Amino acid sequence: MMRVYAVFAAAAWLAGCGGSLPDAFAGNAPPDAVSRASAKAQNLLYVSDVGTDDVYVYSYPQGKLVETLTGFHSPVRVCSDGSGNVYVTNTNAQTILEYAHGGKNPIATFADPGFEPVDCSVDPKTGTLAVTNYGPSGSNTGSLALFPKSAEAAKIVHVPNFQGYLFCAYDTAGNLYLEGLNYSYGLIFAELPAGKQKFASIVLKQLFPGWGGIEWDGQYLAVGDGISTIYDFAIKGRKGAEVRTITLKRAINVVQFWLQGSTLIAPNGPNGAKHEVGFWKYPGGGDPTRTIGGLQHPSGATISVAP
Repeated sequence: MMRVYAVFAAAAWLAGCGGSLPDAFAGNAPPDAVSRASAKAQNLLYVSDVGTDDVYVYSYPQGKLVETLTGFHSPVRVCSDGSGNVYVTNTNAQTILEYAHGGKNPIATFADPGFEPVDCSVDPKTGTLAVTNYGPSGSNTGSLALFPKSAEAAKIVHVPNFQGYLFCAYDTAGNLYLEGLNYSYGLIFAELPAGKQKFASIVLKQLFPGWGGIEWDGQYLAVGDGISTIYDFAIKGRKGAEVRTITLKRAINVVQFWLQGSTLIAPNGPNGAKHEVGFWKYPGGGDPTRTIGGLQHPSGATISVAP
């Protein structure tokens, strides 16, 4: 039975998103019945494409297309939880859709009226779904929506000094990291410690030429520059010390990315410069080891681990 979760909010934000390889994946060849039937038994890669309004599902790490999910209205980002469930921010429809691993139809719809959901992350401890929100047309103030597991409504959070809410990521302990823009459109970061009610600002001593996604790698907070570089920070208190810089060669517009063990997976060129998803060694970087082509404007990627 489909669950519908309502979001109650008072404010909102609107902002704009700021050579072939010998072992490249074949791309979007039509799936066959055998691959569909076996999909649920293997890990899967989900890629959202705002150019086609579809989400493509590939076997992982093989990269064979096994399903195409349709009917979205600008599926900007995707994320997944420890049970293999996948969440799609259906941005222009102001909803977040949840799919079971390998499922073709959503098992839950999280309503987000008055906001345009963008990025998402799931707390591995509590199951809470965190969603960054753009505001409605005419507003520059966004919010963070927190959907507690099995709750009927979301808690809307407005973090001090945040006007824009871009990306979010939980670590393995349940701490939530937030990336956004202040009222001067400068890039800022904050953390909501597990079990706490208030965010604390975090200072990262790094100049970013642009803004990109954030992910927890098990030890460090990985922050992208929206182009071709990932910076790893050790978080201690309210400061983040940079411990390494990862250069993604052949990347020109990596915004959101996903870390799966020793592999970094990311749409490369969601703004139309390239039409592929790249795979890089993590934290080694360098040239991509593989690519998936045949996409229009890929913008989100996540791995769903088979239950």
